[in-house]
Amino acid sequence: MKKLLPGFCIIILFFVHSGCGTKGIESYDAGLNLFKEKKYNDCVVEFQNAVNENPEFGEAYMFLGRAYNSLQKYDLSIENYQKALGLFKMDKFNVKVDNLGDKEKITQIEEVWMPYSQLQQKIQKGIPLTDIEIQKQEEIIKKLDPR
Repeated sequence: MKKLLPGFCIIILFFVHSGCGTKGIESYDAGLNLFKEKKYNDCVVEFQNAVNENPEFGEAYMFLGRAYNSLQKYDLSIENYQKALGLFKMDKFNVKVDNLGDKEKITQIEEVWMPYSQLQQKIQKGIPLTDIEIQKQEEIIKKLDPR
């Protein structure tokens, strides 16, 4: 019986440790479900909880950016995309999150989500877009909605 006790303790520790996962993952998952249901105000709260629990949770910042974009809060959208990009470029990816490949996240933010928010921000502020920006916006919209 005494020989089984150390092995049993190791098994218990393994399950306790593996259950902890990435800090903020429960809030992130809740936010992701709300985001999929297009409940953007609610998912912002959950993603904010995730980054409060884990300030290096790049994916939560990325989805905060997307949620703020959907709410047409482009300043906040851009701010959160920039935070996500900074973390991703330092190779700080959360291994338990599988929505996009690590390098895809950087590409999506740089080529699609942040430029879209920046263009929408200009439109919202009444700043006219140049012909190149209009063309870029059309390209981005095709990437966002490839139908």
